[in-house]
Amino acid sequence: MFKKWHLWEMGAYGAMIIVGTWLFMRLDAYETFHAWSRMHESWELDELVLALPAVLVCLVLFSLNRVRELRTRARQLEKARLELAEIHERLRALNRSKETFLTTACHELKSPLIGIVNAFELLQLSDDEADREELIELAGLAARKLGLLVDSVLQFSRQESLAPPQTVFSPAELLDSVRDMSQLQARSRGLMLCAGLDDNMPPLVRGSESVLRLVALNLVGNAVRYTDRGGVEVLLAFSEHPAGEIILTVSDTGRGIRAEDIGTIFEPYVRAQGGNKGLGLGLSIVKRSVESCSGLIEVESEPGKGSRFTVRIPAEAASEGDDTEAGTEE
Repeated sequence: MFKKWHLWEMGAYGAMIIVGTWLFMRLDAYETFHAWSRMHESWELDELVLALPAVLVCLVLFSLNRVRELRTRARQLEKARLELAEIHERLRALNRSKETFLTTACHELKSPLIGIVNAFELLQLSDDEADREELIELAGLAARKLGLLVDSVLQFSRQESLAPPQTVFSPAELLDSVRDMSQLQARSRGLMLCAGLDDNMPPLVRGSESVLRLVALNLVGNAVRYTDRGGVEVLLAFSEHPAGEIILTVSDTGRGIRAEDIGTIFEPYVRAQGGNKGLGLGLSIVKRSVESCSGLIEVESEPGKGSRFTVRIPAEAASEGDDTEAGTEE
């Protein structure tokens, strides 16, 4: 593509040709050369002059090839410059995200630690048995929160190339453990936590129990954090068609998620509009964990009316005889 300086260059060449021709004509250079060549006919100067157009054509072609090569190299250099600029921007973004993560992690990990320390200090000063039990309960809640935060950091930073192990487990027992671990957090916010098991759920299934437990705890914890009134509902169902899968549904009556935010909530360090709690890693861990076992996660939400997360993880019905085999896999 011609640029402005290309046009100036072509104009300069044209001006040089016109001025040079005018000078040759002004000085009678052609007549002088013709007379001189007649005096030296033995030198075959006429034949030499006839070769000048061919030489000029060769020079023009050589110049055009060099210009084309220079333009190609310039395009390659520009492309390399843009690639380096993009890499530089990615490194800057990575550095910013690392700084953001460290700042947020230190702040969030400090909060439950202070809660534990304060609870035990007050425990030493209190003689009332009811107050002591409440302080112990609060310390346990802070300790669990700290544990979940640490687990979130470890799960996010761990790069697992292998698929999660397939084990035989009881969906009912898993659901009870998730409810027990989340009940205190929901009660502290005045929320109802309901957990239900679909009638078609087999007593035992073979699947990624660790992934299902981690996903359920993160989704329930996230729902409780962003729900101010109402409650959270957790359901487990099983489907055999088209392939066996466990369906986990977590619904809440919280603030909901804006449509423009749904596409970014699974990115690291990103929290929904108005969110000011947690590391911003929970949903990123959920998505990564679900994808690690070839599962699927879907989101339905409406601002002011709550959200619903549906997770589908491959699984198949199992029998009592599979327990031993499952234990060896663990």
